[in-house]
Amino acid sequence: MMFVHPEINYLFDTEIQQVQTIIIENQAFFLKLLTQINEQIEDFDGKCVLSENDSPIPFAKNAEILDRFVPFDINRKPLLTKIATALEKVAMVAENYNKTMRILAQLENYLDEIAFLSDCSITFPKLSVSGIIKSASPELPDDYDSLGEKILDYMELVREFDRRKLFFTVNLRSYLSDNDAELFMKSVISHGFHLIMLENKEYGCSEYEKRLIIDSDLCEIV
Repeated sequence: MMFVHPEINYLFDTEIQQVQTIIIENQAFFLKLLTQINEQIEDFDGKCVLSENDSPIPFAKNAEILDRFVPFDINRKPLLTKIATALEKVAMVAENYNKTMRILAQLENYLDEIAFLSDCSITFPKLSVSGIIKSASPELPDDYDSLGEKILDYMELVREFDRRKLFFTVNLRSYLSDNDAELFMKSVISHGFHLIMLENKEYGCSEYEKRLIIDSDLCEIV
């Protein structure tokens, strides 16, 4: 994927074998850039351009900001909704269909039995595979020792159950040691994830990153 901002004279290509990092020392521009990216992710008009195969693609569907890391919540509602939809499809494929319908009928019979014990007439019009999966509240394990590993798993899950996205992390280096950051960036490249790391200060430079610095005077240093 390619990312372009009209006030930055640089084309960010996330297909190269390095993680793109933007270090912005000017606080006003740092806020401006994040605000513009976030607004376009929220589906408002903006001047940033995201493209793939030389064609513009919608920001709202293809980009995501990761800016809260304490705690970093892997169980985000949009992702869990996608997972629930995927589970419903699995339940309805040919090899599972008969078993699914049998279990659904058994549950309906049981509900009818306990409803019969009530003093009023009760029906269950919303009983469905989708309803059962949602009521079970599927969640992802959240027992990670490494923040970097947790973020990588989240990115993989988004790609598997939603789509390939460009992720923007905000000041992630504040939470990772230089060694952990190195391992994280190496894994991003090996997994083919699309990532731009936005930072407001310099940290040790990794061989796995391609760095652009925008200093306090808005000068660009590659």
